[in-house]
Amino acid sequence: MGLKKQNTVEASLSPISLKGSSAMLALVISACTVFPIERDSPYFTERYATPVFFVGYNYISERFIEKVDIGYLTVAGLEGLTAIDPQLEITRDGDFVSLAVDNNFLHTVSAPAAANTKAWADLTVKIIENGRLASTPLLETQAEDIYSSIFQSMMTELDGFSRYAGAFEAHRDRYRRSGFGGIGVQILIDGNKVHVVSVLPDTPAKEMGLQDNDRITHIDDESVAGLTIHEVVERLRGEIGSHVTIIVERDSRDHFLSVTLSRRLIMDVTVTYKMIDDLGHIKITSFNKRTSKSLENTLAKIQPAIESRKIKGIILDLRSNPGGLLDQAIKVADLFLTKGQIVSTKGRHPDSNQNFSADKEGFAQNLPLAVLINGNTASAAEIVAAALQDQGRAVVIGTNSYGKGTVQNVITLPNNGELTLTWSRFHAPSGYTLNNLGVLPTICTSRETTGSTEKENANFTPRPKELHTGAIVSETALSKWRAEDLPSEKNIEELRAICPDPKKASDRDITVAKQLLTEPALYSRAMSLSFPAIANR
Repeated sequence: MGLKKQNTVEASLSPISLKGSSAMLALVISACTVFPIERDSPYFTERYATPVFFVGYNYISERFIEKVDIGYLTVAGLEGLTAIDPQLEITRDGDFVSLAVDNNFLHTVSAPAAANTKAWADLTVKIIENGRLASTPLLETQAEDIYSSIFQSMMTELDGFSRYAGAFEAHRDRYRRSGFGGIGVQILIDGNKVHVVSVLPDTPAKEMGLQDNDRITHIDDESVAGLTIHEVVERLRGEIGSHVTIIVERDSRDHFLSVTLSRRLIMDVTVTYKMIDDLGHIKITSFNKRTSKSLENTLAKIQPAIESRKIKGIILDLRSNPGGLLDQAIKVADLFLTKGQIVSTKGRHPDSNQNFSADKEGFAQNLPLAVLINGNTASAAEIVAAALQDQGRAVVIGTNSYGKGTVQNVITLPNNGELTLTWSRFHAPSGYTLNNLGVLPTICTSRETTGSTEKENANFTPRPKELHTGAIVSETALSKWRAEDLPSEKNIEELRAICPDPKKASDRDITVAKQLLTEPALYSRAMSLSFPAIANR
């Protein structure tokens, strides 16, 4: 029977990243334990619920990137109760908020002042308590589900990256962020068998002799038969330093091995290196805690080859990199820069405004550098691409990047749930916002020629004969792009039409990079389009 590889899951740490799955590029976590409440109580009571809503509403009011109307959001949140009982109806008419059940009005409350988050929290609890008197479904619903219904409904009024996680989900998320242990295998399930697809290097599994194609039959004396792949993964994971004993079947049904492993922090390998002709190709797949160190080690290893001229240039491949940790993006960019700003963040809350600059010597400053991006290059990866382009260190090749340029801030609520809110935007060194706009490459590989109209042609320079494919974006187009601090939807649409992502893989990016890095005159011409825009600011 063939193995179903689409069910592959890694039994190791999965770092939180900043993509639209997932996604955060930076976390600022603060625990609110002001109220002495019974966090694990399943029952909805005024005493326990009021602090949850007050802390949540206050947090949203102070920290969300745009100014919000808490009254409007509260009513929007209460409307989420209809997911519990469709007969519930919450309406606001001027200075009053009313509750009806099955078209019968039950309760009306005066609307507080717009900025009074405590009063809106009290109103929320009053509406819920009155609803529970007339709605059996609401009465039978546990507190956690009520919190989720309200906060999730509120979040839909904000943006796509703000979210609420209930106590159980938030506990799991905190567990992941703080780090948990794994054994270092990739597995899949075929029938009742758990197959080891791959044993990762430098992991407990590798050190204890596990092999590809081993079959795990038991975990801590319990059979894995009938378990889902996620249940198997949860059993293999645990606290760092804890032990797990597995039984594996190898070669035949008669050859079983019992192996006890000590769980360790397992990180995905995010940096790989290979030679393409006389160019070094470095692929970064995401940004986790070890990415910058892995890149630094890679650069150190190839330094002798650079000094002996065996490597003529570097291709930094960020295509389909969904992002990850902000500090890692800054450190990666810093490895290639000697000075200048890498990225800044701007928001409404004073603590959200930050600047990050290069402070290292920079790697091989005389070595040509090309950065590859596409429509799935997002978040932390966009920060690196924009910094290296704006600071005149690299030529960016490919298509428009994704445009995920916001920072999320996380707070723990008194019920142990979490609110994740967008609280700032990333801005490239030249000043433009990455959010929704992304990075415009200097050489666009989704266009073979320039444009079909005079307006489109203005976005490109005539392609030199020596450039075999792709189109060089004009200085005018790059300047328009960089002028956008907070672009309108219309401007975003027009600008992103310059170099659209074709949504399919192409070898043209590598082809252009190889040619550019081996032809100094062509590389110099492309580089000249990047730096003046920031130098003149």
